[in-house]
Amino acid sequence: MDQLIAFLQDRWLVVIIAIIALFVVIKIVKTVLKWIIVLAIVAGLIYYGSTYTDQLKDIGENVAATAKEAVSDLKEKAVQGLAGKDAKYKDNGDGTYTVTSGGIRLDGKAGSDKVKITIAGVSAEFSLDETLKKAIETAKTNG
Repeated sequence: MDQLIAFLQDRWLVVIIAIIALFVVIKIVKTVLKWIIVLAIVAGLIYYGSTYTDQLKDIGENVAATAKEAVSDLKEKAVQGLAGKDAKYKDNGDGTYTVTSGGIRLDGKAGSDKVKITIAGVSAEFSLDETLKKAIETAKTNG
């Protein structure tokens, strides 16, 4: 039922056109051909509506893949920026630390396995892996 509601909300114009076409065929054509055309239009509409969820799933999968790729790019840029010689480590005194390098900022808490990386105002939370640990250690040695 949800599939039908989503289809009707998103493709209401197609349904209206199909209904108008049905009325035109019923009023103009007076033979058995009329009912064949009516059945063909209704069958086409039903088929289009039944495959609509597949289109929604494809769109959802594409969005998820794009988001995953964007987060991966964010992490890669952050690691590249934080591994440089201009990366600075700052102990905030409350058990948290901040590593900055240009427009890249990494915030973490001592003992936590999660860090927050911000690049140009876009933030994402990541698990602390070996690559990020090395970038943090490099920043500590830089000062």
